Formats: sequence, structure tokens, C-alpha cells
Amino acid sequence: MAEKNNYIIYLRVIATIFVVLIHASTGFLYQIDTNAFDWNYANWINAATRCSVPIFVIISGSLLFSKDEDTWTFYRKRIPKLLYPFIFWTIIYLIYYFYRYTNFNLLSTEKIWSISLDKILHGANAHLWYLYMIIGLYLAIPFLRKILLQSTQKEIEFFLLLWLLSMCFTSKPLYKAMPKFDLTFFSGYAGYLVLGYYIRIRTFNFNYKQIIFASTYLLMVVIGAVGTNLLNENASKLNTFFYNYVFVTTAIAAGALFLWVKEASQRLKTPRWISTIDKYSFGVYLSHIIPLNFLHPLISKHFSTVWVIPLATAGTVVASVMITYLLRKMPYGKYVSG
Repeated sequence: MAEKNNYIIYLRVIATIFVVLIHASTGFLYQIDTNAFDWNYANWINAATRCSVPIFVIISGSLLFSKDEDTWTFYRKRIPKLLYPFIFWTIIYLIYYFYRYTNFNLLSTEKIWSISLDKILHGANAHLWYLYMIIGLYLAIPFLRKILLQSTQKEIEFFLLLWLLSMCFTSKPLYKAMPKFDLTFFSGYAGYLVLGYYIRIRTFNFNYKQIIFASTYLLMVVIGAVGTNLLNENASKLNTFFYNYVFVTTAIAAGALFLWVKEASQRLKTPRWISTIDKYSFGVYLSHIIPLNFLHPLISKHFSTVWVIPLATAGTVVASVMITYLLRKMPYGKYVSG
């Protein structure tokens, strides 16, 4: 028998692997040549995987709005699970930054404190922005839950429509073509939380659901890849307009992929390797930059780009699972590993 919420496990693993794929491939995009294989290969991978973080947020919305808890109970149970890894990995990536990118012995104490403060405020590594964002969303969930429970399905659908439209109004490249309405209340990541809740309560009764959801996701991938190629034909700096996590194509891709996997995995059993990655997925997200930075150049010495990205991704996921596993075996490690 398939496990309860089996699709959540698959989606969490897909999103985790997608994140690593993004970081394993993005470097090839900065040397812009829209006719080159390496650039286009990385572009299509990015177009397919940029829905990764949105899927994580949709999962949170799908699971957490069903918790019948008061605000303080919700905070007490969940905020520490974010704060402790946030503090731990901020320290780890600060140490890593000074070790890898500076000559620490030549830095003054003032410079060390200045760099450290800047990275604590804005992220000790680029991918840690997710923690700043998700903590903010978790603070909002108890209040959003009260609103959603009092809303009809039609009202939630109207909110989601406004959310999609607001992404256009708040997208800088579209400012010249859009009125300057301040729709920032709708345009952020909170919309993914609401989408997760909506998908949970909504029943879709029509034929060929899997085909429609799959086709919608793939269409958004094509739009993202082709659009990014066209935007960068004569660009001197990479234009990532279609890669934006809070843009219409990404949102539709995330929702369609979520629904596709939900439908497709209903009768599937969960292989052990999927369960393992799921169990350590947060830790993989937090730790993966370090093994990726070592594995990627090592693999690049022996393989072409077509193999480098998948091999570096697979090796990084395995290494990150091992790192998280070992951390959890240490005293108090389960609180900080992710």
C-alpha cells in the first residue's frame, strides 16, 4: 500500500535535487553564448528546476495550515527547528568563507568583524537566503491560517489570481508596461503557502489530469528556457528574468509539478533511497554548497559538461546526506544539522 502523503516525500526529494542541480549548473550561464551547448544545457536545467524553492514553500503550506494550534504553540514547536540550524550553518559558512576566499592572517580584526556582520545580516552563503525567507513565512502562518479558514474556496482562488497578477506588477523588467500599483502584499512567497493549502483542500475532477499537469509544467519550462535564450542573445550580463522565484511562469510550473507528482505517486511505494534523501533533505539543502564546491571542479577535470552537472549533483547529494547523518549522531547534532 502507498504511504500516506507519499507525494510529499517525492516532492521534497525532487525539490532538494533541483536545488543542487541549479547550483551545479548556474556557473555555465555566466559565460554568455546562447549558441553554445554548455550554456543551453545549463539554461534548460535551470528552466526546469527553478520551481525548487517554491515547491518547498508549497509543501509547508500544504502541511502546516492543517495544524490546529494556537500561535505560541506553533512558534514554540517550529521556530527553534529553523533558528538552531540557521545559527549553526551561519557560523559554518562564515568559517568556510574565511578559509576558502580570504587570507585570514592578513585581515584586520575590524575587517573580520565587518565581513562577519555583513554576512550575518544578509546570509553567510548565497543559498541561506531561504532561511531568512522561511522564518518570516513561519511567523505569518498562524495569522494566515485564521484568514484561510474563514475564506471560501472561491475567495482563495481570487487571492491566487491576484497573486499571479501582482507578480507582473512588481517585476522590475515590466515596470515600463505596468501601472505602478503597490501589490507587494500579494506578490511574495506567502502566495506559495496559500497555493499549498488550496491544493490540499481542492479536488480536481477532470480527465487526463496527469497529462494536463505534466504538459503545463513542461510548457513553463519551454517558455523559461526559450525566453532566457532570447533575452540573452546580445546580453553582456546574464538576464535571469524567467528564473525569478516569484514570477508567473515559475509559480505555474511549481503548482503544475506539485499536482503532477501528487497524481502520479498515489500508488507508488517509496524506495529506501528516496526515503533517505527525504529524511535528510533540509540538511542536504543547508550543507550541499561545501561538497559541491569540491566535487564540481574535480569531476570537471575528467568529464564533459553533459556529465559534470548530473555527476556533481549526485555526488553532492550523497555527500550531503552523509554529512547530515554524521552531524545528527553528534551530541545535540539533531538540533542544528537541519
